[in-house]
Amino acid sequence: MRIPASNRQKKILRFFGIQFSPNLSAGAAGWEIEDLLSDERNREQWRKYLFLTKDFDSNTDSLKQFSTTDFNDVVVPESWRSSDAIQHFKEELVANLLCDQSPFDRPQPAVVFAGKSFVFTGKFAFGSRKKCLDAVLARGGVAPSQKSVNQFIDYLVVGIEGSAAWKRGAYGNKIEDGVLSRREHGTPAIISEQQWAEALTQRTT
Repeated sequence: MRIPASNRQKKILRFFGIQFSPNLSAGAAGWEIEDLLSDERNREQWRKYLFLTKDFDSNTDSLKQFSTTDFNDVVVPESWRSSDAIQHFKEELVANLLCDQSPFDRPQPAVVFAGKSFVFTGKFAFGSRKKCLDAVLARGGVAPSQKSVNQFIDYLVVGIEGSAAWKRGAYGNKIEDGVLSRREHGTPAIISEQQWAEALTQRTT
């Protein structure tokens, strides 16, 4: 499967003035970015941009505007880490998107097993995550090649014991990633264990 370049990858290429095709693949973008960021000066330039603009959103591939003067004058503290800042941004964004509501799709979608990929997070009344996945495979579902959540996952299923922490803003990394991917790409669908378990009894394929 040919995976398109992400908005994040496109932002980096735009920042360094690299022209690219609208159909650029993630692999080709990755090679170009790896070459760019192998230069310490380029890494520092990108780090300055992130610190100055706080451009951590992947909802668009457009760069945030900034003045050349501000960019030249900005000094990034040694203690600042873009990964920490991005994680904090993600947590705040998810909290604002959900506003103490559950992360589930509304309305909950129909669950189709055949040819669809499922990732499980949380604790399940149904049993272990392996048992949950085995039930999916028995109905023609697909085991994803990775445990992370992105737009190529069809369903993120949340265990029934996970919802108690939501009011405290503790959604967990998979749910956060799922919410952000759904916002940007429309997938995955985020469904409850109850919805998933009911579908098990209704379909055999």
